[in-house]
Amino acid sequence: MIYIQYEELKLRRKYAYIVYKIEGDSIVIEKSLTSDEAARLGSEATYESFIALMPESEGRYGVYDFEYDSGSDGIRNKLIFFLWAPDTAKIKSRMIYASSKQAIRQRLDGISTEIQCTDQSELAFEAVFQSLAPNGAKPLVKPPKA
Repeated sequence: MIYIQYEELKLRRKYAYIVYKIEGDSIVIEKSLTSDEAARLGSEATYESFIALMPESEGRYGVYDFEYDSGSDGIRNKLIFFLWAPDTAKIKSRMIYASSKQAIRQRLDGISTEIQCTDQSELAFEAVFQSLAPNGAKPLVKPPKA
């Protein structure tokens, strides 16, 4: 199931993001946001809802469909894989997420960029945008739809 939703995000752009967590011996989907829900929220609120799902005391994985305006090449999107392993989490949690990352990453083909975050500043939109968008690109800001 977790890989089916990812394929729908990647191929059909049905989802704006998916957040995964480790439960016992399994990686499960904690939350996903459909593209329709993201359109109602707007791009800024969609990203804010994504980073709000990263708890201060536990790790998470996330995949986000990031859009930007590259200028002459038009609107582009990149699939970003996030490893959230906050410094405030217990050492065991950080180690489990770091050591299990490769297992999930191998199954998620088509990821453009991988970002490892240990605090909120590394999750900030500006920091993520600067690390993946080419020079001259601008953030694509979509207003909320009624």
